[in-house]
Formats: sequence, C-alpha cells, structure tokens
Amino acid sequence: MGTEDRRQREREAREALFIEKAYELIREEGLLALQMSRLAAACEYATGTLYQHFTSKEDLLAAVATRSTHRRAEGFAQVPGLPLGTRSRMLAIVLSDLDFATANPDYHRLVQYLVTEVVWANVSPARRVALLEAGNPISEAVHAVVAEARESGDLPPVQGISEEEMGLGPWALNVGMQNLANAQGLLDAYDIHRPYEHLIRHFHALMTGWRWEPRLDPDEPSVVRAETERVRTAMRVAGIATESA
Repeated sequence: MGTEDRRQREREAREALFIEKAYELIREEGLLALQMSRLAAACEYATGTLYQHFTSKEDLLAAVATRSTHRRAEGFAQVPGLPLGTRSRMLAIVLSDLDFATANPDYHRLVQYLVTEVVWANVSPARRVALLEAGNPISEAVHAVVAEARESGDLPPVQGISEEEMGLGPWALNVGMQNLANAQGLLDAYDIHRPYEHLIRHFHALMTGWRWEPRLDPDEPSVVRAETERVRTAMRVAGIATESA
C-alpha cells in the first residue's frame, strides 16, 4: 500500500470514528448538547483535526444523517420485490420508514433540524449532495412501485403527475406525522393518540382516493390492521426487519 493510500484509509477511518461517536453522543445527551470540542476529546483527537473533516457542526450533523439515511434506505430497496400487490408494497414502504423511526428515534429529529433554513445554509454543498444521494433508493423504490401499478392497471392514469410526484402524498403524510409525533406534548394537547395508526388510515384514505386497487375502506379498523399485519409478515419473510411503531 502506497503512502497516499494509507493516508486516505486513515482519514476515512478517523472520519468514521467521528461520525460514530457523534451519533452515540446525540443518542445519549441530545442533539443540541453536541459540542465539537467534546467530540474531538472523546475520540482522542485535537479539535483542529475534527475541523479538517467537517467545516462546521452542521456539516458533521449532515454526515451523521447521511450515514443513517444509508441504513434507512436498505429496507426500501427490497420492497419492490416483495410478493405483494402494488398497493400493499406502497404500505410496506410506509411501514419500513415507521420501523426505522422506532428503532432510531433521533433520526427524524436530526433531519428536521438539518433542513431548517438557517441550519441547511451552513451545510457544505458536498455534504448536502451526499445526504440527498443517500436517499435515492427510497425514491427509486417508490418510482418502481408506482410505475408497475400504472402499467398493471392497479392505479388509473393520473393526468400530469409523474411517478415521483405520486409519491409526494405518502411522503408528506409520513414526514408530517413524524414531526408531530416528535414534538413532545403537541398531539396530547389535542387529545390525539396513536399517531402512527392514524397515519396508516390516512394512507389508505389517500390510496383509495386515487382509486388504487384493491381498494380498502379506511373506516374499517380491523381491515386496516389485518392488512398491516399481512404486509409485515411478508416483510419478515423477505428479511426486512420490522418493529411495530
């Protein structure tokens, strides 16, 4: 191994250490408690060395989110191949995200914080691109399922809406519910409980509104729960980890 190769590997290993330790500190102490100097000391490096990898704390947080997004996307990549109908596979996409959020409760808080205007402006262009590209398998899975549904006739043609745009509805429902659920006490103040059960029913209402077959009545909770369990069973058989949210 040449000198340059060795230095590059050492740099990559050091950066991975910083990201892993930052992730641990965020989970233990909270997002806003993370300090660059303390992180560097915890990794036994000078603070200046940390800044050789990340131009700002926001850059570091983007790197942490990128690593987690790669893990998040792994489950999505398997969804288009599930032995289910296209509508059920769209539900599997939603469930995969809910399961990831349950296992990684700080992830959506971190992303929500990152994409606020003042924070996102301090993330370097390279880190922004890396974070967005990490989520490509998610949009690719949605595109594949919607395209197949249109081709098979499960989903009637919708004028002027692409496969990617068709995924905006479930995406907005999911992100919105995650944000509401993570705001402590907000839903309780309105006497709203079991947010993810509501999310699934709203999902089915949206799919039925689009006339996505086979239609399912969101006003029948037992039918909704049965469909959720059926899809979860298929996910488990396929090796997609599930954790009920």
